[in-house]
Amino acid sequence: MIQTAIVGGGPAGAYCAGCLTENGIYPTIFDHTHPREKPCGGLVSSLAQELFPFLRHIPIEHTVKKKFYFVSPNGKKICLRDNLLGFSRLMFDQYLVNRAVEKGAELINEKVVALRRKGDFWHLKTKKQTYVTKILIGADGVNSLVRRKVIGPISKKDIGLCFGYLVNESVVEDITLIFSPYRKGYLWVIPRGRNICFGICTTEISDSYGLKKELDMFIQKKYPNITKDSSWASLIPNIKDPRTFSVPLAGTNWILIGDAAGHVNPISGEGILYALLDGELASQAIAENSPRRFNQLWTERYGMNLFSKIKTRKWLYKKPVLELYCQTLRGISTLTP
Repeated sequence: MIQTAIVGGGPAGAYCAGCLTENGIYPTIFDHTHPREKPCGGLVSSLAQELFPFLRHIPIEHTVKKKFYFVSPNGKKICLRDNLLGFSRLMFDQYLVNRAVEKGAELINEKVVALRRKGDFWHLKTKKQTYVTKILIGADGVNSLVRRKVIGPISKKDIGLCFGYLVNESVVEDITLIFSPYRKGYLWVIPRGRNICFGICTTEISDSYGLKKELDMFIQKKYPNITKDSSWASLIPNIKDPRTFSVPLAGTNWILIGDAAGHVNPISGEGILYALLDGELASQAIAENSPRRFNQLWTERYGMNLFSKIKTRKWLYKKPVLELYCQTLRGISTLTP
């Protein structure tokens, strides 16, 4: 018998596990994918660092950048100040998992292939055996098996697509985000320690035709001599309608967090901040012996902020608005591009 099972060992699941151990609850994490990389840039915002100061002191290789660049669809370049950290997702995610295990959590390197609710308990089936748990936390990403079981999958209209390369060369120094002139999305160039992440995303799967080609053309034009060492593609939540969150994300003995909950900034794609917030709030609800309270906690903590970004996204990705937005940023920037 497992007291608390967490399906998924990414930032949301791993951080939740670590927080639970601090409350005397020792969960079991199910994740068969570690260690692994991801195509996202691995950026940690200044707000995330403010809310979670331990991020500034993680003992793994990373970059620290005091400025970054926006490029509008028409090519206008704006330089802004911020304090950004760039991590390899392989090392960052592994650090959070190891941190939780060192505190007393257990990691089972098995994939949960099926689950069912029986009375007051959940039965989790892997290829090797079946486990029984009282509390179930779904931190298993945009295609969450747990979500499909408890409330149904995230709608395809609320899912975006990312594609990216890692380059083990030092050909760039600056973080650059380039809004695409062809689709609702952007490209990025992010140095992060020993490698550079080149990537592209679209906020809508239906708009993904030619995504890889667009990134390849950009790299060929700007960095023709680099060698692409590895590539990835992944789906990401990109909620278009605040009413999507009218469905509860927690019940009497289950909680959805991180990507499985759809908690990703719909404009920037930032997910690490929300993953850590969800992990913390889910652990609080469980420590209070009231998993359902997670619904109230996340809504009060950052719900209005997330809802406002969902509404803003609708207008921001219209090309004339994007150009005006970038001109506004240029006006308030204190740096010379």
